[in-house]
Amino acid sequence: MRKLVLMSLLLVSAVWLLSLPLVARHAVAQEQVLAEVEAPEEEAEEVGRTVQDWYAMGGWIMHGILGCSILTLALVLERVWALRRNGVIPRSLLAKLHDHMRQRDVSQILTLCGSSETSIARVLRAGLLHFDHGLGSMQDAVETAGAHEATLLRRNLPMLAALANIATMMGLLGTVLGMIESFDLIAKTGTGDARVVAGGIFQALVTTAAGLIVGITAIGFHSFLRRKVEVLEGDLDEISFRMLEQLSLVREQPEPAEPGAAQLAPAEA
Repeated sequence: MRKLVLMSLLLVSAVWLLSLPLVARHAVAQEQVLAEVEAPEEEAEEVGRTVQDWYAMGGWIMHGILGCSILTLALVLERVWALRRNGVIPRSLLAKLHDHMRQRDVSQILTLCGSSETSIARVLRAGLLHFDHGLGSMQDAVETAGAHEATLLRRNLPMLAALANIATMMGLLGTVLGMIESFDLIAKTGTGDARVVAGGIFQALVTTAAGLIVGITAIGFHSFLRRKVEVLEGDLDEISFRMLEQLSLVREQPEPAEPGAAQLAPAEA
């Protein structure tokens, strides 16, 4: 978690430093917008804009929105990798566990769970440590371990939801600041042309659009990842309790008698 935050901060800092020249372009972009709307309609030509032009039109608040987008991307990639089913409930591990269960080898199951760093292994190991105390004790231990694993699976999801709100609010803040700047410019120049007002508002709304793009993306991934966590939590509980019930039956059943044991018993007189 600390490494992820540090890397994200370094990325944001790098982008901030590289984007500082765009602040100077913000004033130029504003002048271009005003020049376009003040030009006669018959002489106006459609002007193509690049991504850098849109970024510069948004002003310094775009740096914060870009930082939110980088953090969102980092968190999404980290959670998608961490929530891989093969990394939480690997099929290969389940196959080995079932083999040891058929052999009634509880010690090997405990050793196998201890050597694995997956969620299902940690939950089962917590239950097996209470194997001698009965099924009820094992289930209590599994519930406690499962709650801890659920916390680990949900890690960074609250931050992703917060970034969605922050990016949206920053976009609205940029729009408000842009409109204040536009109306201040109109007040100073004494221009009451509606086209000038529309041009300033057009430029101010760039940050709202950028913030909404980042916010909607973050909310979408947050919902997707939260649903994935819920499915994994349910599977963890179901598989763990089912295996513990089978192991408790193994504990209660006597070991099968070896062939020929009845013949070695002394005959009754």
